[in-house]
Amino acid sequence: MTKEFLTIMDLFSPRNHSISSSVEAGLELIEKLSTEDFVHYMLGIDYDRGFIERCLTGADQGLLEYLKQEQRLLLQQPEKTKRQFMQFLFSYLPYFSKEQRRFEPWIIRSVHEIQEKLSEDPYSFVSNIHPRFHVKDTYVEFHKAKNYRFSYSDLQKIYVIPSTFVYPHLLLGIFDESISVGYPVETPGNTEKFTVPNDLIKVMKALSDPTRAAILKSLLHHPYCIQQLSDLHGISEPAVLKHIKLLKETGLVWSERRGYYIFYHGDQSRLEMLTVELHQFIDMPHYKNSKE
Repeated sequence: MTKEFLTIMDLFSPRNHSISSSVEAGLELIEKLSTEDFVHYMLGIDYDRGFIERCLTGADQGLLEYLKQEQRLLLQQPEKTKRQFMQFLFSYLPYFSKEQRRFEPWIIRSVHEIQEKLSEDPYSFVSNIHPRFHVKDTYVEFHKAKNYRFSYSDLQKIYVIPSTFVYPHLLLGIFDESISVGYPVETPGNTEKFTVPNDLIKVMKALSDPTRAAILKSLLHHPYCIQQLSDLHGISEPAVLKHIKLLKETGLVWSERRGYYIFYHGDQSRLEMLTVELHQFIDMPHYKNSKE
């Protein structure tokens, strides 16, 4: 239901030290959110509070048509969605606790190493956090699905957040007058061979067919039903259905029913994420061995 990957994490500013002591405290913070705040964090910053309030109160039902079916469900049944979300998080907590026990010593060790390196040469250290995070004389820049540039004159702090999850991702947090960047923590004992991500391969295959790519382009500009796409591209309806099925499997297309017809939409944000996935694929080491 979230517009982007884990936008609920935007709730946890690195300045809020009151929740940094435990995961349980973070879950309690989510649980205490008002309905409007919960929906806001789930949908992400692209939807302002005025839009969310109008949707929740039913002031303008037409606004829901601009959202995916899952997002409409969130706005139509926010309390039920919140209960399901919290049940999911708490059910995963025992498994996460085991992971945390194994990885926490490396994270704590990394915190001390970061502090030492920052005191010795902060510019050099921050410059080498990630190949797509650039430190310039007057600004820092992140290269993700789009470029993010932050002038030092607009920032009070840059937080460095150690994480065993981050690599090869480039994690960026944006807060009031501050930003955060994820720092990859090595976890000795893990040996991983290089693999090509299956989801990336599926998307590339979906875009490799000229007709399928043309259908996606049409759906990015306007929603169409199957028979309209058949007329528009001069192919049979069964052929259109086959292409649509592959595009839906990759998340590039989503659907909504309107009366007797099902209309399909292209997902621009999913297409933009392809840039991020390509970057992560290129950044991924060919072979990683803790003994090296």
